[in-house]
Amino acid sequence: MGRFVNQRSRKRLAALALSLLALLTDSPHAQTINTPIYAERIPTAADLPFDPATDTRESFVAPNGKTVRVLVKGPQGTGTYSRLIQAGETADTYFPAIVAEAVAAHAHRVVIPKATYRFKGPKLCTDLASAACQLPTSCTALQPDNCAPHWTIGTYPSGEVVRPNSVSDLDIDFSGSTLEFTAPVIGIWILEAERLRLRNVTIDWPDLPIASLGHIVADPTNPGHKGLVIDPSYPIKDRFLGGAVQIAAVDPWSSSTKDQPGHFASTADNEHESYFIFHDPPQPRYLGRTHAGAHTFSCKPCHFENSPTDPSCSFFLGCANFDGFAEGERVLVRHYTYNGFAILVNWSNDIDFENVTIQTGPGMGFAVNYNGGYRGVRLHSSSVKRGPGRLISTASDAVNIALQADLIIEDGEFADQGDDGININPQILPVAGFGADWLSVAGPCDPDPMDAPIRGDILALFDRNFRYLGSARATAVSGAPCATLTVTLDHPISGLTRSSLIYDITQQPSARTIIRHNRYHDNRGHGVLVSTPYAEIADNVFDNNSMTAILGPSGYLAWPGATNLLISGNDISHSGAQSADLGAVSLIAETADNQIIPTPIFQKIQMVHNRFSDLPGPALVTTSGESIRFADDSIRNADQNHSTPADYGTVPSTDSVVLYRVDHATICGTLRSGKTTGPIGIDPTDRNILMTTSCR
Repeated sequence: MGRFVNQRSRKRLAALALSLLALLTDSPHAQTINTPIYAERIPTAADLPFDPATDTRESFVAPNGKTVRVLVKGPQGTGTYSRLIQAGETADTYFPAIVAEAVAAHAHRVVIPKATYRFKGPKLCTDLASAACQLPTSCTALQPDNCAPHWTIGTYPSGEVVRPNSVSDLDIDFSGSTLEFTAPVIGIWILEAERLRLRNVTIDWPDLPIASLGHIVADPTNPGHKGLVIDPSYPIKDRFLGGAVQIAAVDPWSSSTKDQPGHFASTADNEHESYFIFHDPPQPRYLGRTHAGAHTFSCKPCHFENSPTDPSCSFFLGCANFDGFAEGERVLVRHYTYNGFAILVNWSNDIDFENVTIQTGPGMGFAVNYNGGYRGVRLHSSSVKRGPGRLISTASDAVNIALQADLIIEDGEFADQGDDGININPQILPVAGFGADWLSVAGPCDPDPMDAPIRGDILALFDRNFRYLGSARATAVSGAPCATLTVTLDHPISGLTRSSLIYDITQQPSARTIIRHNRYHDNRGHGVLVSTPYAEIADNVFDNNSMTAILGPSGYLAWPGATNLLISGNDISHSGAQSADLGAVSLIAETADNQIIPTPIFQKIQMVHNRFSDLPGPALVTTSGESIRFADDSIRNADQNHSTPADYGTVPSTDSVVLYRVDHATICGTLRSGKTTGPIGIDPTDRNILMTTSCR
């Protein structure tokens, strides 16, 4: 294509020729793939009846040729209940009451009259220096888990539960209302519910200081180090903390006269920010007015090991400070990063959100927690995006789903949040002990017995880097909850060690996912993070996300690699500016010491008809893969910014498509254009690679 052929290019061209030759011979590498795929033991459909009058069922064809059916069941039954909020009644009492009254009346639809409803929420202890506020059970902004949610739908289970039994078959229509929450804790907690729908509502924390703007200065009280000045237009006093606002995280920010109030800078990621919430680091000291500014914070009490002069300790280990920023740099300060959830779901089946918008939230937006996943979640025309004049929406993930099988997210917008747009991941358990035909794990300290293996479950076993060791069925489980459980296997698994990991593919598969027709933009993080079998990510728009558009994380202490993943028809642009060498679509499996895993982790991945444009790095980087298809995709103006390019074997990240340690792949019909767009990179470790101009 007119590119100068240097020594590295000759090696890669030779490797490509050998790969093409292998396809034309009867060499063993050209034969059928024999590597087992753990996820193909997961069913491609739920064993449940489908009622088209009430349920939602959609499907797609996975890369292995199987039709995957994703089912979310809807509320059943008739009868409508509605009433106005009464004089003297608060939102805190009205909403639990109207749900209880509807259930008592055997109604299955609740209509909330359109209005703005303001919740007072729990009363937080604010004198944080007092003995009363320092108790481990005290409800404070620093101990939000001790605080009651604003509104709870359902009942906390009194014992072990395997099927929700507190609220069932209820459709709550808010008629376009707005729910305003106050305290920095959970907004709506849904638990022990089945076939529940919430629709036509906006959720907000209008008065909570989620974030402020400021700039970095020379610390006026600690020469040689950096301080922070928050703009005077943002509140400094926090009524939930009884003093100055807490500084939870500081991120690079991009402001302009055309785009106010701005957005996360392209450099916003873990390499160019600082968190003051991990491992109990000292908080910066509020100085008030100094010559540096009206609202100055000094980092004199901070730990400075993570600084340009001594990078031996990171903020993840409690060494948080401002020294990594440039003097004068514009920054966003997040105040409530993991304080709760706008909506949290536990121990529930088939929860449906239609036309639900979250404008602000402390912590995450929509979340299905590890403690009780069960199945069935649908987000339709639902969004997490900042309201008018706001800086960000949620301080962390917009959507975080764990354990849930059968997930549909369609026609939404996920923007302006402090972490990932969508994060889908399974629960992974470490092996506590093992023998010839048994292993032990820590039992769950919650009412859901399915949060740990139970008799009859199929378990996938991996080493610490998620190399697949094999699967076995649990024939017996002994032990007590909140203690050690011993699981007897139907046959031995070789290679088990105390660093091995367990994935219960019966109870925690995070399988059967459809993500369609959504928009992800201006997020500090990834658009979609997916570590799930049988998923389709189709016809979405990804724009201006500081990290990757689509990330499949795997390897050391992460999650198993995605398998049977279909990525099609997406528009991806301006994504991955701070992690250009990882690609806009990134499927990379690494060990603890950042070595690429040589065995297949990502298996049966298909990327077709996607449009990539204006990217800082490659369109795709995939390693440790098997049976990969990149077909009829277009790449325009990729590889624009490589201040620190990386090499994957002999392939540099300045290529537009990077394959490294991949076996059996097809790259066809790829249209590349633009002066910066690099070639397609194939390493000599890659085997059975077919690259053609046409996919016919």
